Amino acid sequence: TSDRTKSKEGDSSTECWIVGHNLLVAHGRAVKVYRDEFKARDGGQIGITLNGDAVYPWDPSDPADVEACERKLEFSISWFADPVYFGKYPDSMVKQLGDRLPKFTDEERGLVKGSNDFYGMNHYTANYIRHKTTEPEADDFLGNLETLFTSKSGEGIGPETQSFWLRPNPQGFRNLLGWISNRYGKPKIYVTENGTSLKGENDLSKDEILDDEFRAEYFRSYLAALAKAVEEDGVDVRGYMAWSLMDNFEWYVPPFRD
Repeated sequence: TSDRTKSKEGDSSTECWIVGHNLLVAHGRAVKVYRDEFKARDGGQIGITLNGDAVYPWDPSDPADVEACERKLEFSISWFADPVYFGKYPDSMVKQLGDRLPKFTDEERGLVKGSNDFYGMNHYTANYIRHKTTEPEADDFLGNLETLFTSKSGEGIGPETQSFWLRPNPQGFRNLLGWISNRYGKPKIYVTENGTSLKGENDLSKDEILDDEFRAEYFRSYLAALAKAVEEDGVDVRGYMAWSLMDNFEWYVPPFRD
């Protein structure tokens, strides 16, 4: 949603849904161009990559929190994946947003539905989900819920990292792989981003930084969870790409010189 502290122009109750819709249609058009003009020659695959966090109910005994977990996944992942796989938005989004959620024309639906040869999965962390009892705010984009790091019983979701939003939870990774696989008919999945930051890393000595046990344990535990998802849960994972130092060079903008 737009930052209204910087600009009063626009409408955060509608903008993100319009932008998301246009992104999906643009994706569908790009996939059609590739399939029509290049696929026969190159034999490649084309898909979409979506980010998603794992979820646990804040109070597992409260059906409303359990339901809110599903809604959180639908408002984040299924917002884009459901149109690609099913040709429509999730019912929970339609129910909450009404006419603010754009509708697909028949042409748009034909472009978007089926525009995936694989599912690209960016994933890092998990949250406890607590439902709200009030009516959703006009600019709500989560599904009328709270995302928390601590459960009702006081259990933490995972250790703190330098990224305030990122708390490692490997079981959540396995759970989410299974959820995606089951919802979308066991698609081929490529894990396109996965990794962690380290709290206070910039203040460590070189030797302490090189002894990177926190990050090593993250990858050990997450890869073990992935292996269980494949071997025991039947998830079709075709590749895994770690988020690393090299990925973040894209954030660096060198100073301009006249």
